[in-house]
Amino acid sequence: MAADGDSRVRHPSRLDRRLRQRLRALPIAVPRPATVAAVLVVLVGWQLLSLRFPDYRFPGLATLAGNVVVVISGETPFEPLVQYGATIARVSIGFAVSMVLATLWGVAMGSRDALRGYLSGPLFVLLTVPSVVWAFVGVIWFGLTEFLVPVFVVVLVVFPYLTVTVWEGMGDVDESLLEMAAAFGASRRAIWRDVYLPQLRPYLFGIARVGLAVSWKLCLVAEVFGSATGVGVAVKYHFESFENGMVIAWALPMMAVIYGADRLLRRLERRATRWQPDSEATDVRGMIE
Repeated sequence: MAADGDSRVRHPSRLDRRLRQRLRALPIAVPRPATVAAVLVVLVGWQLLSLRFPDYRFPGLATLAGNVVVVISGETPFEPLVQYGATIARVSIGFAVSMVLATLWGVAMGSRDALRGYLSGPLFVLLTVPSVVWAFVGVIWFGLTEFLVPVFVVVLVVFPYLTVTVWEGMGDVDESLLEMAAAFGASRRAIWRDVYLPQLRPYLFGIARVGLAVSWKLCLVAEVFGSATGVGVAVKYHFESFENGMVIAWALPMMAVIYGADRLLRRLERRATRWQPDSEATDVRGMIE
């Protein structure tokens, strides 16, 4: 017994490591104190500002909570499952198509100098077109559609921004690793799998998190202009009725869904980039933290 007790005393670091590993494996992450403090500051500030305005202009937290309950319970002219389901489907499709296009376009620009000249021009033209213009153009071209206009707007606005990040990631690939792989006679497939992909992985996760959030915002705008269902349609209805609290209440559950998806991507990113030093990971993800 004494020997067992002594061994435990002699190796506290081993127990600490096991405890940390078990905590990391928990499905629910414990929020950081700074995150909790920031959320509390926003909530308190919102509540204090709401005291200076009537509820229809700037609703307080209690009013917003009641409005969210009304939305989720289906006490509005819109069925919540139908509206949220349509928006989630459009965001998912637009986001997936944008990720595929951005990855292919960015890799092509970063790997072939000849292609860069042809692909960079159209890319930067797309970067200059506002999302509202694409929404109007989509309605004129396709009419009020279930998926085409929202997905059209999301893809044409999101994928150019993501492409630029992938292109930059291709430029940051370590040239010495490429030279070493070539010297050892590695196949092109092996070079892409073992050199390019591991170094591009943080960029891909970074654009996934940014692209998901932006896709939701753009989908809402597209639904306001060119769809008959979705959260944007409900938001437009309550806006025209001067019900600001209901406008925000319809957006809040969708914001929670996107935040949950972002946290899931964040956990997957940490697992996929455990081999990287913290300093390198911070450089890649700094703009979205």
